[in-house]
Amino acid sequence: MKFAAVLAVLAASASANAFTIAAWSNPNYSGTQFQTSGHGTFYLSFTAKSYKWISPGNDGCCIKFCNGSRETGYRCPAYSNTNVLAINQFNKVVTGCGSTVLNC
Repeated sequence: MKFAAVLAVLAASASANAFTIAAWSNPNYSGTQFQTSGHGTFYLSFTAKSYKWISPGNDGCCIKFCNGSRETGYRCPAYSNTNVLAINQFNKVVTGCGSTVLNC
């Protein structure tokens, strides 16, 4: 019975963090890759030129894309971009859910 309870908690926590951001240094998902499913602020070691934001639309989680302290984009529902425009390229992401404030 304890094992079933542990599985239920793991399943609930997995669904709470169901988002993933994957970003690449080159267009078309190539080059150096960064990936996380964590909440918080993450600095990339490169400027991203393509990405995949994987998130169920109803999980309440969003991402803010930043180039330093300047916001370059914001997404909540899932979205992919094979060739990010130069003005929207980013080197930092901020993720969070619910009422979390996302600041560059």
